Amino acid sequence: MSSAEIRFGIIGAGVAGRYHAQAIAQTPGAQFVAVCAGRPERAAALAEAFGASVEPNAEALLARNDIDAVCICTPSGQHAAQGIAAAHAGKHVLVEKPIAITLADADALIDACRAAGVHLGVALQRRTDPEFRAARDAIAAGALGRMVLGTITIPYLRTQAYYDSADWRGTWTLDGGGALMNQGIHLLDLLLWLMDDDVVEVQAYTTTLARAIEVEDCVSAALRFAGGALGSIAATTAVAPGFPHRVEVYGTHGGLQIEGEAIVRWETADESMVSAPRIATGGARRQEAGAGALPTGISALGHTRILHDFVAAIRDQRAPLVTGAEARRALSVALAVYESARTGRAARPKMGGRPA
Repeated sequence: MSSAEIRFGIIGAGVAGRYHAQAIAQTPGAQFVAVCAGRPERAAALAEAFGASVEPNAEALLARNDIDAVCICTPSGQHAAQGIAAAHAGKHVLVEKPIAITLADADALIDACRAAGVHLGVALQRRTDPEFRAARDAIAAGALGRMVLGTITIPYLRTQAYYDSADWRGTWTLDGGGALMNQGIHLLDLLLWLMDDDVVEVQAYTTTLARAIEVEDCVSAALRFAGGALGSIAATTAVAPGFPHRVEVYGTHGGLQIEGEAIVRWETADESMVSAPRIATGGARRQEAGAGALPTGISALGHTRILHDFVAAIRDQRAPLVTGAEARRALSVALAVYESARTGRAARPKMGGRPA
């Protein structure tokens, strides 16, 4: 398959499914072949827009011999079962965030893909940003010294109409959580990636203040990292009009501040030690953050980069940029936050093994 076109099917035709279709269309060597969805009219509209065909269900789509890889773009609680079915059918699997909503399901999906010899990638696309990658490389090279603090703040807006637009939104069974599991998982993953360390203890609080949903619309958590650094999470989907998220990491030699999709400040005690990532100017990139009421406020560029990398990983027979094991790390911390909030006690994330 080193030179052949990688042919994709998409399961799910909502917001995420359209992002994946756009990304496939913009990826050389990738072809969008077929789609299926729980709402057939959405599948038909997506297929018509991108010149693909429609299948009545996932079983029919996975039975096609002209599909090499599948994008799982359904509600979070369905990711694992559908990804496992795709692996059993011999298809490579690119799954939307989060990888699953339980660690048992995440592990089952990882194991199924490994046993089938297919690639598993996860759409945690902020890792693809060139500026963030430069920052991560600089931090790994010691630009910030010993890491001491890492924080994420997510003051988003999701209206009641957003949650009412689909019966799975805001439910434990299919959404797996609220402000943290759905919106915040991207930034939690980014924080863990930049800190390059495991979280070993969490103390958290969650509440639902403004929306008629099962899950939280506000969460606060304190983190302790294995290397001794501390951290925090503050996330909500209940503030108007919605504000850009912030990710901040600090060490003994300097710090990094991200607002929205831009690095807004990078300072080190010794500027000559490691070259700093480029700092974006102006407000254009900040508009991509998806802080407001519409989830479509997020740019499709990250998904396109994820697709480019996933296709290259299949061809080069290497691991994708975000593996199942890496995506599991953010899930384990999110679940520890919910455990701590539920029990009132500190919780220890079940981080599992790190990828090779």
